[in-house]
This record gives sequence, C-alpha cells and structure tokens, in this order.
Amino acid sequence: MIGLPHQPESTSASEPEPPPSAARSSVAIGEGRIGNAFACERCRKHKVRCVPSDAAGLCQRCQKARVECIEHIARRRPAKPRIVGQTPNRVAELEKTLDRLSTIVSTPSAPSSVPQPILPPVSSLPSQRIEPTHRTPTPAPTASVPPVQSTVKPTILPNPGSTPEPALSFWESINETVSGLGRLDPVIRSISVAHMQLLLENYRTMVDFFPFVALPRESFCRDLIQQRPMVMFAILTVASNDSALLQLTLSREFRKVAMIKIMKGEKTLDLLQGLLVFIAWHHHYMDSQAISIHMLLHLCVGIADDLGLDSIPTFASSPFHKQDSRDREAKRAYLGCYYLACNLALSEPGRTRSMSYSNTIRVYASELGSAREYPPDSMLPTLIDTCQFMEDVEETFCSLSEQALIVKCQLKRLTDRWESMRHSTKQLSTDYKTLQWLQMAAQVHVQKAVTSLEFSDGEKMSWAPGFQLSLRIAYLRSIEQFLDNSTHMVAIQYEFLSIVDWVNLVSTLTCLGKLVLHTSAMPGWDPVDLQLGKTFDYFRDQLCSKMPPCPRETLDSSENVFGRFRRITATMKTALRNTPGRSSPNGSTFEITTSSRQTVSLLQELPKPNGITNGADSLPAPWKLHPQFDMSSSQFPWKFLMGTV
Repeated sequence: MIGLPHQPESTSASEPEPPPSAARSSVAIGEGRIGNAFACERCRKHKVRCVPSDAAGLCQRCQKARVECIEHIARRRPAKPRIVGQTPNRVAELEKTLDRLSTIVSTPSAPSSVPQPILPPVSSLPSQRIEPTHRTPTPAPTASVPPVQSTVKPTILPNPGSTPEPALSFWESINETVSGLGRLDPVIRSISVAHMQLLLENYRTMVDFFPFVALPRESFCRDLIQQRPMVMFAILTVASNDSALLQLTLSREFRKVAMIKIMKGEKTLDLLQGLLVFIAWHHHYMDSQAISIHMLLHLCVGIADDLGLDSIPTFASSPFHKQDSRDREAKRAYLGCYYLACNLALSEPGRTRSMSYSNTIRVYASELGSAREYPPDSMLPTLIDTCQFMEDVEETFCSLSEQALIVKCQLKRLTDRWESMRHSTKQLSTDYKTLQWLQMAAQVHVQKAVTSLEFSDGEKMSWAPGFQLSLRIAYLRSIEQFLDNSTHMVAIQYEFLSIVDWVNLVSTLTCLGKLVLHTSAMPGWDPVDLQLGKTFDYFRDQLCSKMPPCPRETLDSSENVFGRFRRITATMKTALRNTPGRSSPNGSTFEITTSSRQTVSLLQELPKPNGITNGADSLPAPWKLHPQFDMSSSQFPWKFLMGTV
C-alpha cells in the first residue's frame, strides 16, 4: 500500500499509547483531516483542502493523482515557561549579581592574602583625582575575577575579556607601580594590543610637530611595552584624540605613575622621553588642579642633568667614538628639553628660563641633522637656531626703554637674520608646518618686543613718533601673516599641533586683542579706522571652521581643546566688537589734539550734566567685571589654555 503503514488501534488499556501519527490516521478514517495542520504535503503545497479517502493514510487528491500521500508532521512550538511565580526570585538573583559586579569594579583585587597598609587617598595628590568608590575600598573577593569595564566608556574600546596577554601584562606592570594607591582605571586596562598599535601609528604622524622623541619603523607596540613602558604610556595618552574620556583617564593615570617613579628616585631615558611626549601635547588634557606644565618641564631638565645628557661624546670631541642609536635618542631628548623650555618661557614674560642655549645644544642639533636617522631630523638645526634667535631678541630688548637709534639698528640686525633663516629653509618650512609656525611666531616676537619699548630720547628725535607708528603697523602686519598662515591647514593637522604651536596661536590672537583694547594713544593710530575688530572676527571664524568639530561625547562632559578655543574666542570677539574710537589721546571721538599737543574737547562750551564728566557713565569693560578676562595680563594665554577664562 502506498503511503504510511497502517497502525492498528489499541485494544488493551495496559499497552503504551500509540504515537501521534497513528492517532491522526485513525481519526482520519472516521472523521477526516480537520484543519490545515493535518493536511498532507501535496495539499499544503497547492494550498487546497485535504479530504481523506476511504483508504487509510491516503487523501482523495493523492489517490486520484496516484501519488504517494506524505503526511505532514506538525512541529509544535515549545510551551512558554510560566514565570509568574518565579519573577520575584529571578529579580532578586539579578540584583545580587549586579551587586557583586559593582563590588568587583569598585574593589581592588588583593594580590595576596597579606593585608596592605591603608594609605591616604590618591585624591590628596595634585596630579590625580579618583572616584569616590576608590577612596573607601571594600574587602576583595576570594575568587579572582577579571576587572569589569566601567559603564561609561568610548565605543572604540574592545571587550576587556578579549584583551591579549601582552596588553594585560603591560597594564599589570603599570599597576604594580601604583600599588597601595589604588588600581588603574578599568577603562584603560581594556586597551588591546591592536588598539595600541593603531595609536602608535597615529603618533608616528604626530612626530612631525615634535621631532624630539622619534621611533624606528620596525618597532612595534609589543617591543615598546617591554623595553620602554613610559614612552608607550605617553604615546597612548597623546594619540587617543578620538576619545576625550579615554585621553583624560590616561592623562590622570600617567601623572600618578610618573610622580611615583620620580619620588622613588627613578632616572631613566624612558621616563624622560615619556614626560617630553606628555608635555608636548599637554594642551589637550590641561587640568588646573593637577601639576603644572612648568613643574613637569623642570623635572625633565633635572632628569636630563642627572643623566648627564649634556656631556654625551660628540663626533667633534671623539671622532673614533661609534655613535649608536641610544646616544642619538638621548641627544634628541636633550634638545626637546631646550625647545620646550625656550618657547614656553617666552609666552609668559618674567618667567625664568629653565634651560639656555649652549654650544652643546648647537653641536647636538648639527650632528642629528647631518645623520638624518629620521626624516624630521633635518629640521632640528633650524628649530634650534630659531629658538636661539628668540633668546637673542629677549636679551637685546630686555630693558623697558632704549634710545631710538639703537632700537632701529638692532631691529635691522634681527630682521636681516630672520630673513636669512627664512630664505635658507624655505623648502623645509614648506614640508614641515611646525617649522613654518615657529618662524612666523619669531617674527611676531621681534615686532612685539620692539613695539613695547619706550624711546628715552623720543622728544629729541623728530622722526621718533613716525618710527613708533611704523613699528606698530609692522607689528600688526606680522600678526596678520601668522594668523593667515595658520588657516592653511587641514582639520587633522590641528589635532597634531604641539603645545608650542598652540601657545603661539593663542598668544598671537591675544596680541591682536591687545592692539584693539589696550594700546596707548598715538597720532595716526585708530583701531576703529583700521577695522581691527573685523580682522579678529575674520581670522577667528576661519580658524573655527578649519578646526575639527567637538566630539559628541564631550558635549555632555568637559570641553575639549577646540571647544575651549571656540568658546573663549567668541567672548573675545564680543568684547572687541564695540570698541571706542582712538582718534584722540583719551579714546573719545569728542576730543582732538592741537598742533601744540594740547587736548581740546569739542564739547568744552556745553554745560556738564549734573556736574559729571562727559563719558564717565560708560558701560564697564568685560575685564573690569571679570578680572580673569583681562587680555593685558601676562597670565591670560595660560588661563586660555586651561579654560579658566
């Protein structure tokens, strides 16, 4: 018989129950197949009603077509479990699980059964602010459980459980350094080796803007983890620009680790290079509550002095001494200390420079530039010469007043030297933006130093007032050239700018604001007629449009360096928009200066209202309402950098 075998009906109650297919077959004989669920495969395919025939296990259509009637076996879905009575227990178990995970995250796992002495919280240190959960540690669980990531983390971070063994060993070695002061943040412990390698490649591009800690192409993150851990830690910090949370966390942990190593008396080239890299891009993670950048720089200079980096054998002193890559790295780090010390001291007049130019620095730069172990080494001699040039400017115009003729001669000498450097390194400055920025900033520095001088013999020299006006105009033109040059970059290059370039940009914008608000009166000088406010607006808008936009994750938290730039320059733009006229010595358009240099008011015949001097009830300036906004202060650029304006 075609079809399924016939199953006879059971006659005894003690026999086992027949299978469902047999039951359906017996039902089909008497009652037929009811519903689509019991239709055969052929009827289901044609979507027609399956009517059973007289023969068992065969429908009418299959019997008529003389084909095999294949019974459809319905697949029953599993019944849903009844969770009405189990819900409270499951919720309680879930809450207990979450409590255990929270305890694991907030509790440092004890490396041994010996209890550790209780130390003061890390929050008391100026370089670290930790979470309240770390201040009151709870007993660690007996079972070793891997650290769990924080709930707030960047999306680029991998799963902590997938972190390879080399990365875990690296973070464990760093964690041993801070033993007793808490554990490393779970966010940074989850950085994998692949992520480290990606950040390392990002740093290789950034080296063009600070060429004093270069890395060979054949070195990978695994090598740096084992041989140069502090350099690797600093690279991870400065190269993680795409995640503000990760960079801020890394910077805090780096300060903590570096402070512990320094307090333990560690003096290594790895620590010095790591500090230099950390300082070079410090404006991305400025913290007014942490250790200052000047103190970090003094620590670098002290470590370099203890390591004897100023007495490394040179080719001139010992021609037969074989120079290895380690010596060149040490010389490059020593030049980096001088580069930062020179430029950061210039941004704050009156601050003592921690390092000065010497013959050793000149020889180091010349040897590295000739060897060209890395492409950026070719601009090292020019960078050092430019720094020495700015030192020369400081020493030449160190006094507040000078004779006009001497100023004119010295300005001619310095201008000729600057032009010579520019022409001899024209191709280099085109290839490397940081060299171009530094040379333009040096020109602004010369004009600023000359403009701030007072002529002791100005009354005797008839040409002195005109010379002073020409100096101020040249100062304005140098500022415009620097700002125009700063707008010719792509967005990613603004992220790579070192702190020297960023400080020069902030200082130059501040100088332009001072020319509008705080310059002394001078015949022929009027900021309104020169439209200096519009000049500031133009360059500010150009820079803001070229800089990278603020990441989404910083909108609800702290602002990044570009958001801070947009916010503070917008305030400066508002302050410069309504500037009073400066055509008269007192800044009032109702006064003129006669040929005898006497100030005469055009309203002197009008009665004074209520005995109040004309113009005395003007609106207060922004810096009078908020002293921190005073652009004439020497501290304003640093307040700008830290975002405290």
